[in-house]
Amino acid sequence: MRTMAFLQVPAVLLILFAVAKTAAEQVVHTDVAIIGGGASGAHAAFRLQEDFGKSVVLIEKQSILGGHVDTYFDQQTGRIHDYGVQVYFPYEDALDFFARLNLTLLPNPPRAANVARFVEFSTGKELADFRPLDSQRGTEAVRKFLALATDKGYDKMTQPGYWNLPPGDSIPEDLLLPIGELAKKYSIEPMLAAMYPSTGGGVGSRGDFNNVMTLTLMKSFPVAWIRAFLNDIEKFHVEGGNQRLFDTIAKRLGDSVFYDAVVTAAQRNETGAYLTVEKRNGQKTIVVAKKLLLAVQPTLENLAPFDLNQQERSLFSKAKYGRSHTGIISHSKLPNATTLRNMPAAAVQNPASPFLNTPFVLSISHYGGTSKLYSVGASGSDYGAFNEEEAQATVRSALEKMSEAGTLPNLEGEPLRVVAWSDHEVGGLGVSAGDMRDGKRSTWFTGGGVAADFTPILWKFNDDLLPRMVEKM
Repeated sequence: MRTMAFLQVPAVLLILFAVAKTAAEQVVHTDVAIIGGGASGAHAAFRLQEDFGKSVVLIEKQSILGGHVDTYFDQQTGRIHDYGVQVYFPYEDALDFFARLNLTLLPNPPRAANVARFVEFSTGKELADFRPLDSQRGTEAVRKFLALATDKGYDKMTQPGYWNLPPGDSIPEDLLLPIGELAKKYSIEPMLAAMYPSTGGGVGSRGDFNNVMTLTLMKSFPVAWIRAFLNDIEKFHVEGGNQRLFDTIAKRLGDSVFYDAVVTAAQRNETGAYLTVEKRNGQKTIVVAKKLLLAVQPTLENLAPFDLNQQERSLFSKAKYGRSHTGIISHSKLPNATTLRNMPAAAVQNPASPFLNTPFVLSISHYGGTSKLYSVGASGSDYGAFNEEEAQATVRSALEKMSEAGTLPNLEGEPLRVVAWSDHEVGGLGVSAGDMRDGKRSTWFTGGGVAADFTPILWKFNDDLLPRMVEKM
């Protein structure tokens, strides 16, 4: 619930605040303003309100909460497709949160039994001579990496956040090595080909996969996820679709959520944050908060309205990241019961190196049965250029090239139908959370930019962060 609690405001900010107030329709005072209603932001808002008794304002640019969760109901087959976040896995007690919301978790069903066809999407040619790396070799290598990470305590250093990561020169050398060098050092090179498809929207979208720093890779492929990847622990989804999680949170938060809204200007200091929030319809609101929690990726683009000082601008300009999209498409010339997997021609000679140049479509996969729908993901390394239009153009180009090469039938002028689409924005961010954990200028960070981008880990990150933030209020 929003409150009108008084907050001491320095004179210069009071003047700015008064000027902004004249152009706004309302002023809202709150304990915590949260930017971003994905897994981290929605969970933090719920916990602050329900468990800490704090007032919150959650500012979300979309019309619903959910972040990377995307759920589509196929009216033809009656099936529900989660084409964003697909699974949740046990990590400490994180999954207990679903029970608090009276949501049922179901074991994830097996994937459709599709035939895999390996195609170089950039030329459209099927790679008839390609033989994928033996899956057992890949699994064994990933398991050795898991043992290495746990034996050396890297999981404790990087999960759920970087609280226990040694400073500076004390960071273990292995974590600073490019992942390709680390794999070679420990003779576990086959793990790279096994890991890569699961990081296509993360570090895999940043170009040369072998040169990604091991510490950065462990945000996209953390120890907790490795156990799920190896099927050592079960994976779950929400009964009725994963979007139900966020719809339920939204009902509990009520009018504390500003939908279709962005921050257009901000002033921050050690006593609080003063935000100008504008909705899509042009309505402006001044939000005065004791604390600001940023649950968005900390990129210069996302943080531009937030009155960055030189130190912050320098820190966030160091980030390296790509951009990823997921979607559901349909085209009558796509084959049923088939996954078209993008593979560079060089992988015919070296199947241990299936790494793609960006931008790329990782695969096009039929949902199985009588469905006419296909899942697709696209990734690019240029955040500014690889928007929704460019990503969909990359998918169309792949289909056209496959048709021209004879891999697919003549498209006969039929356009690609985009059934559902979601821009997941930044992937594979490479900024250390250690520089962002202390809450400077009344500002705190949570989310996939500072922790492994898997919901259970993000929630445990919040469980560590929120008590410290509340203590300083």
